[in-house]
Amino acid sequence: MRTIDTEGAVARVSFIESGYTTRVEYDKWLASGGGSAGGSVIVRGMGISHNVIPAVLLAKDLGCGDYEEMNIMTGAHKTPEMLKVNPWHQMPNMTDGDVNIGESGAIIRYIANKYGPDKYGGTDPAMKATIDWALEWMSTNFGKNSFGKIWYPVTGFGPAPEDQAAENQKAKEDLELFVKTFLVGPGKFIGGATSPSIADYVVAVKLHCIGVPAIKSKAGFELPARCKIYVQDFLDACPSKAFLASHDGFLASKA
Repeated sequence: MRTIDTEGAVARVSFIESGYTTRVEYDKWLASGGGSAGGSVIVRGMGISHNVIPAVLLAKDLGCGDYEEMNIMTGAHKTPEMLKVNPWHQMPNMTDGDVNIGESGAIIRYIANKYGPDKYGGTDPAMKATIDWALEWMSTNFGKNSFGKIWYPVTGFGPAPEDQAAENQKAKEDLELFVKTFLVGPGKFIGGATSPSIADYVVAVKLHCIGVPAIKSKAGFELPARCKIYVQDFLDACPSKAFLASHDGFLASKA
């Protein structure tokens, strides 16, 4: 469903605002332009951040918003205006009309819930649970146990582990479990989906971030072959992937 604003431009009506409640109505909402252009979402942060990128890509791909630079190196996250958005002064933060939130997981779920429910499992509780599982795995399991020990030392945002080779091996073993658990087909994406969900926006982006050449040259870590294919499948399906250039250029400077 879409409405026309006073200047004749197409304005988005979210699934929640549409009043639809059933799966059939949800499909009608998608067919009537529920995923089309428009929107007022502003995702703020720095383009080099693996936490910022997923929500920006999703907002761009759904046509519901865009990115705004918030350079934490110069204190832009601590201005009175930004502290009203997120009093914990972290990135990313997000504004959508009167809605102000922080935390990358909350932001990407909000964007999907309002502007693209199909990206969050639609009305399928099992698929939503699989998406949440993959998101939590990246956040609490792989993220803390492996990602942080590979990406942060190379970028200079964290100390190197005592045994990088051992950490690299642990990461590869965990990624093998990820593949066996989540990339099960028939589709190319998490949970066998045929198009990316918000879990893919997060997981594939973060795997991309530790799969760039500088990571291999500095930390000695290389993504397993199956994960490389998964990342490329995501990039091929992501219209806004050019936004990754800022991150990739930053990492290239560390090589």
